[in-house]
Amino acid sequence: MIWESGTVKYFLLWTNKRNHIPYGINVNRAVDVRYANRENAYKIPNCCVVDMKIPDEVFFPHILTEPILVVNRTVADVIEMYEPGTIFKTIYLLNYESGIHRTYFMPFLEEVDCLSEKTERSRGGTELIRIVLRHEAVAEKPVFLVKGFTHPYLIGRMDFVESMLRRNLRGVKLEELEVEGGWDSVWI
Repeated sequence: MIWESGTVKYFLLWTNKRNHIPYGINVNRAVDVRYANRENAYKIPNCCVVDMKIPDEVFFPHILTEPILVVNRTVADVIEMYEPGTIFKTIYLLNYESGIHRTYFMPFLEEVDCLSEKTERSRGGTELIRIVLRHEAVAEKPVFLVKGFTHPYLIGRMDFVESMLRRNLRGVKLEELEVEGGWDSVWI
């Protein structure tokens, strides 16, 4: 997809932690995070009851990115629209004390080796400080994860993000990313 500037825009999507969101998710280890990828999706049950803790006034965002990537039905439908055949596992988040629960879906998205040499990592190299994508690696990919990290770095192309925004995406932060190569290298 090409937009006015001649470049395709990509965004990092993550949970806005300023909201009163659930925390302590998966302390019961119902989902083994080592298997949270396409290659090992078969090792995770189709339905999991995952415990969570909640603040007094809890807000359930459309996307939760820690400790595993889970999305609500609206986002799952948009992912399915752009990436037909995506495997999803049903994740029931439950606070045992209050009985409050929500249904989310764990998407098993393609993991792409897409980072430019300009990408800045944390000291240990386990976290990304500044993400710079290689155009040739992400061209024509609407939604994907950055390969090689246990933390899910969810990346969406502009049309994918716009589709979610039209469906009133809530509780998610968007960060425009730099794309190197392709038509031209620009800050987007």
